[in-house]
Amino acid sequence: MKEKATPYLGMALLPFVFLGLELLILFIASLFYGTMDFTQLIERHGVSTLLIHWGATCIVWGTGAWLLYILAKKIGFNVFENKSKASAVNWVIVFVILVLSIIASYLSWHMQFKPLAEFAGMTNRFGSQAIFAFIGQYIYYIVESVLFLSIVVFGQKFGELAFRKNNVPWGGILCGLTWGLGHILTQNLFTGIYSAAISIAFGIVYLLLKRNVRYTYLVIALMFML
Repeated sequence: MKEKATPYLGMALLPFVFLGLELLILFIASLFYGTMDFTQLIERHGVSTLLIHWGATCIVWGTGAWLLYILAKKIGFNVFENKSKASAVNWVIVFVILVLSIIASYLSWHMQFKPLAEFAGMTNRFGSQAIFAFIGQYIYYIVESVLFLSIVVFGQKFGELAFRKNNVPWGGILCGLTWGLGHILTQNLFTGIYSAAISIAFGIVYLLLKRNVRYTYLVIALMFML
């Protein structure tokens, strides 16, 4: 029986919907706190409110990712089944991509290393409680990276089935069209273009690492966090 592409498109788009649910969480919080302005929430209620928001968001995202995994298994696609190992050459290329992404992040953070810049900002805002905010933020990033991986994996599967070409980073392209476009609409053009470029790099890494989600997740998370 010929495998259909359409279900995988739906599963590739759902993680983007899950990302958007953070706004719903913020709206629910506004019913209690009286504002959807994240900055005001933090200024009024401190780091605890921030950690509650991130915790709730991580639960929603993690649950969504787990449901996608179960759904994919039911239609015969076990994302963890592939244990292929990439060649040394491919790993070198992946390392170069990772280094380039860190350099791009450094430049976009005005010549600052992202984790250090974020920790400095949190120290200025939260003082001695900055370490809790920093840990919470990076747990948030770790879970968010799972959703990026999901877009890439299911988007790649869709593209390969729909267009019959296996050497195109369909998942990265779809991630760029969703996450990247979302940043253009909610932030600015530069951030959107940067997000789209990183998204395509995610897709290339997935192909270079022979569609092994374990290794790909590690690299995507590092690219996103650093």
